[in-house]
This record gives sequence, structure tokens and C-alpha cells, in this order.
Amino acid sequence: MTHNNSGDFKSYSLAGTNQEVEFITSVLKLKNGESVLDLYCGYGRHAIELAKQGFNVTGIDATQDFLDIAVQKALEAQVKVTFKQQDMRELNYDQEFAAVINMFAAFGYFTDDENANIIKLIANALKPQGLFLIDLLNRDWMVRNNLNRYWRHPSGEYVLSYKVQLENGIATMKRQLINQITGTKIQYDFILRAYSLPEMANIFSHSGLSITETYGGFDGRPYSSETPRMIILAKKT
Repeated sequence: MTHNNSGDFKSYSLAGTNQEVEFITSVLKLKNGESVLDLYCGYGRHAIELAKQGFNVTGIDATQDFLDIAVQKALEAQVKVTFKQQDMRELNYDQEFAAVINMFAAFGYFTDDENANIIKLIANALKPQGLFLIDLLNRDWMVRNNLNRYWRHPSGEYVLSYKVQLENGIATMKRQLINQITGTKIQYDFILRAYSLPEMANIFSHSGLSITETYGGFDGRPYSSETPRMIILAKKT
């Protein structure tokens, strides 16, 4: 089964980013000036918009190329964001943030032990009663759906296709980006550990975090086995 819908690029558009940030702020309910860590911030879409709203934002990513773009975009937006290159396995903050966000399936790229330890490091980074918001692919939905898909960019210039194989909770993703004008193809594969909600709850409980709410999308819909996303809000206990 294939899927062709330019709306799937909404999450990378300004409108999509605004919806996501509106959701983030409505869920976290932080006060102006409070500190937020955007863990694996990419090129700073959420970090910059949160800074515009008056939050003290730190953005961490492992890829310097993304951070270079983020720094430039923050300058253009005339906002202050602290960007830092770091592997999330080396997170070393101690009760510094009112909230940590981890968006767009940016978790699950390491071993189970390493992933669990990352959650402990996130808990350490949170202030008492701090909040952790994580956005994951919904493994139950992945199991129920054919994940061989493609998206065409609204400009018509690019097509992104991907194939996902899920076995024992391990999702192997093969992506190919094709420039429709030049014919250039870029292919890259990566492996993601897709966790179920009970598995995440267990990891959280061993890290001093307690799940307070779950969502199925940035529109605030309830989480279920039929929602592509599994967005979890947890509090440091």
C-alpha cells in the first residue's frame, strides 16, 4: 500500500510547528521564563518557537549540521537559545529544567539498557515535580498497518519513501529521498526500538517518573492502538 498526501508534510511546515508548540505549551503549562530542554532538537523548530514565547530553552542534538542550521534560524528569529552538541547517553544535568521534551521519535536508537539509562539521565535533569514530554511512534499502530509508504513534497520536487520492518519490537527503517528534477537518490537505513506503553511505564517507574497523561496526536486526541503517535507526559516523583 502506498500513500500520497502532501498533508503529511504538515509537521515540517510553519503551521505544523505552530500546532505542535501550542500542544507542548498547553500540556506543560509552564510559567514564562521557566527552563526547557529540547532533547535532540534537530534544527530547532520547537526550541526557537518556545524561546519566542519567553521560555529559557536549551537545545541538544548529536548532529552538528542540524545545530548549525538551528543557530542561524535563532539569529534570524532574534531569540536566544543555548544549542549544544551532545549524545543523549552523555546527558549530565542535575535538576536544571522544569521540563524536558523529546519529539518526533527521537528515542530508541540504542540498546534497551542504554535507552533505560537515558530516561534516568532525563529524570536527573528535571527539577522536583518537573515534566517530561516524549513523542514516540505507536508500536501497536505499526503492527496493525502496512508501513510501506511514500510522501510527495507539496513543491513536487522531492519524494520520500520508506519501508519499515518490525520484529520483536525492533523497527528497521529504510528511507529513500528522490529529487524528481535531478533524479538524485539518497538512501539511508536506521534501527529504532519501538516500545509499547507498558514498557515505557516500566522504564519510567524505575527512573523516578510517573505517567500522568497519554495522547495520540498533537491535536490532543486520546491515545489508542489506532493512533500513529504515542505521546506521553510524565512527572518526576
